[in-house]
Order: sequence, then C-alpha cells, then structure tokens
Amino acid sequence: MVMEGFEDGALVLRLEDRHLIELNPTAHYILTQTDGKRDAAQVAALVAETFQIPQAEALQDAVDLYAQLSEQKVVEIIEPDQADKEKNVGETTTVSPRYLRNPDVVLREEDPDEGGLLFNPDTNQVKVLNTTGLFIWQHCDERDVDGIAAEMLKAFEDAPQDEIARDVREFIDDMVATGFIGTVEKLG
Repeated sequence: MVMEGFEDGALVLRLEDRHLIELNPTAHYILTQTDGKRDAAQVAALVAETFQIPQAEALQDAVDLYAQLSEQKVVEIIEPDQADKEKNVGETTTVSPRYLRNPDVVLREEDPDEGGLLFNPDTNQVKVLNTTGLFIWQHCDERDVDGIAAEMLKAFEDAPQDEIARDVREFIDDMVATGFIGTVEKLG
C-alpha cells in the first residue's frame, strides 16, 4: 500500500491490484495515526482532540473507517484478545483501567498558568483545578495512569518521578468517585 496526502484528503494505492482509494481528511488522519500500537479507541481520542468532535463520534468514525478499509484490504483488523495472546504467550497480564473525561462536564479554562473550573451538570458539582489537575483531566482520553504519568514527566520535567504516579492516581480516584472521569470498558 502507498498513500499520498493532500490538503483535502489522500489517495491510497493498493499495490497488489493497483486499486486507487480516495480518503477524506478525517480518514487520512485516522490512517496516519494507525501504527499497529494504538487501538481504535486511542486513535479516536486523537481524532476527537484534533478535529474538536465528541469522543463517541470520533470512535464511531474510526470503527466505521477501519471496517471499510478492512473490506478494501488496506488494513487488517486484529482483535485485542488476539494481539494480547500473540504478545503475551504464556504470561499472565492484568489490564490497567483507562480513563475518559465525562463528556457532559463543562470546562472553563482560566489562564493557562492558573488551571480551570469543571462543572458536572449531572451532580451540580464544581471542581477547581490547579494547572496539574487540569493537565491530568485533559489527558484522561482513554489513557491509563502510567500513560498520564508519562505525559506529566514530559511536561513537568522538574517534578519528582516517584510522586507523579501517586498524585495522578489520587486525583483520578477522586474524579472517578465524583463523576468527572469514568473508566473505559473493553468492548467485546
């Protein structure tokens, strides 16, 4: 397969039969983010952030596109269980929960150095966030605690590494308990 991107999308050439497939800009972006390491939900989180669309809509777009491209023999869909079995033959693994911001929660971002306010209309609760809390909340895009902590290490280089994971865990536990963040369930 060969892909050439343009401002208004891309063209994919399937080499085996020289079939040309046209992609719109969203489909092009989804395909460029498909690297064999990210699952559909992770790609959808990037799509939602990039195109400023709801997470559920981005996930449906990604799933639909993958199904279409699979039929056209551009991508191969690997079921999560199959991929896990191939990677971890003979190993016992536990899956870390992944976290997602409650889509009903409204964020009012103050100055970037001051944090923000969250309002949960389901419970009429307000949370005041400092810059660290805002950073963690914004990175609850289907990442696990380790993924969020890794992003924090990149962004806050001076922060003590051993404290970051603990702080992320405490913040997320509180936000889950109050309904500002939820966990992503594995489908299937």
